[in-house]
Amino acid sequence: MPPDTRYTNLAIILHWAVAVLVIAQFPLGWWMQDIPKQPPGPRAEMFNLHKSLGMLIAALMLARIAWRLGHPAPPLPAMPPWQSRLAHANHVLLYGVLLALPLTGYLGSVYSGYPVKFFGAVLPAWGGKDPQLKDWMSDAHLALTWVLFALFALHVAGAAKHLIVDRDGLLRRMWWR
Repeated sequence: MPPDTRYTNLAIILHWAVAVLVIAQFPLGWWMQDIPKQPPGPRAEMFNLHKSLGMLIAALMLARIAWRLGHPAPPLPAMPPWQSRLAHANHVLLYGVLLALPLTGYLGSVYSGYPVKFFGAVLPAWGGKDPQLKDWMSDAHLALTWVLFALFALHVAGAAKHLIVDRDGLLRRMWWR
């Protein structure tokens, strides 16, 4: 593909790093709920890993946004306008949810009274223990998880359509050279 129809190498690396982390977070987030609270060690370790991966996703998404501001997406191939609008809307929503999920997770942890650790380093708390706010953040985090799942499924379905049905080479824009 001509270089002007592809994403930059950094954009590709950031995309796939976030994708791998998101795919890991789904089963980890559900599985860790079932870990017994006693003894506390294994459950706390998995929650801290989940928090660390979430904060890493947030950092990578901020890097993606910063990079994207100076490096616009390559143009889409010819397709019906509704498809390009849907793709654009899905990407905007994915970016938003991938920032909102770590934020609600972080705040839910802060309001629960537990520290947020980023691979062992304790992050500063933006508040104190507040059971009502903790419940709101937990509910928002869960709802956003389902929104992310739906957006992710739509993204993968669109990619599969371009790969299998359209065979238009669109996926090569975000694949390794």
